[in-house]
Amino acid sequence: MILPIVIMAAVAGAGAQMPLKCTANTRVTEAIAGLIGDRSALADHLSVLAGDPVVAACQLIASLHVVADTHVAGYDQGRHRNTMRVIWALRALRYLTGCQDFRAPTRENPATWSALRREWLLRDNSGAPARNGQPVDGVPFFQTWMSRDSVFIAPRDTQEKIIARWHRWYRESGSRGVGFHTCESMDQWYF
Repeated sequence: MILPIVIMAAVAGAGAQMPLKCTANTRVTEAIAGLIGDRSALADHLSVLAGDPVVAACQLIASLHVVADTHVAGYDQGRHRNTMRVIWALRALRYLTGCQDFRAPTRENPATWSALRREWLLRDNSGAPARNGQPVDGVPFFQTWMSRDSVFIAPRDTQEKIIARWHRWYRESGSRGVGFHTCESMDQWYF
């Protein structure tokens, strides 16, 4: 009897996420799938998600996973659908939660990144470039170069920590319907 408890404690201590149990809602599921499709329907998809934010947030957070890409050019997003599903899930979460966003530190040395990746990911919450190559408030999961719609993506360890923070947020707030109000600033939820 003690062995299973020890194993569960070791898994929980390693930062493993217990799977979320999300309520089924076909309209929400279809709206989430549509986020990476036709952008002319984006407002309709976001409206469906905002209509049932607890279920939408659960499904969006459950879909988050670490991606291997570090940069996806705007013209090449169709070839990186798996990565873009995660990016759009995070955009939708930002939209549903009043621009809530999480950052986390990384163990990677940013000097090993491309200059553009450093330029876009090493900014503080206000968008100002970080001093000494390390932002005080951590690295975002992604940042978007607006004029090119190019997405720069954080290292794996940062992604894992941010996904864990979204899970924790949902368990502590989102699952109870707390913290939902739409973010009207596209600059804050999209980029």
